[in-house]
Amino acid sequence: MFDLTFLGSSASVPSADRDHPGLLVEAGGHRIMVDCGEGMQRQLLRSGAGFRRLDRLLLTHGHFDHMLGIPGLFSTLRLRQSTDVMTIHGSPGTLDVVVRMLAGLWGEGRAPIPLQLVPLVEGRILDAGEFTIDGFRVRHHDTESFAFSFESQERRHLLRDRLFGSRRAGRSGAQGSGGRGVLSTPLKTLMFT
Repeated sequence: MFDLTFLGSSASVPSADRDHPGLLVEAGGHRIMVDCGEGMQRQLLRSGAGFRRLDRLLLTHGHFDHMLGIPGLFSTLRLRQSTDVMTIHGSPGTLDVVVRMLAGLWGEGRAPIPLQLVPLVEGRILDAGEFTIDGFRVRHHDTESFAFSFESQERRHLLRDRLFGSRRAGRSGAQGSGGRGVLSTPLKTLMFT
């Protein structure tokens, strides 16, 4: 199951009602941000999500409205004495913008927190056991842009109307007796662009 916190959904022109792009996805003990527009550290606090265990950032593309919140977020993480490595996934061009932005603020190779930069290619980004993340190219203006698909593993769910089988339901249902029931196995998928 995925918990989603929409931190911002605006575009490059500021809006009084919506913040720049940012989404927090929580699943299986992981907390992953998709994009990091301006003011994301404030939005994390306002939403009640906070900063704990935030260790991965997926960048859809290199436009500033999707990444100008990175310096503020990293400064806040440093002030909170975070020693966790932040893994940033982005296209090579997007990661180049991130590196130049951070170097302009703190000097080359001197980001305020430990970083791992991972260039995106199409395919599997993360297999966390309970869920996977895949990336694929999409067209967006003149950028190297990616979208992400989050998919949970199969889970078994009881079908309530078949829980007690044919004896109690008065129709054909689950085999056996007692509280056994038929199980379904849905896949849950989220896609972000």
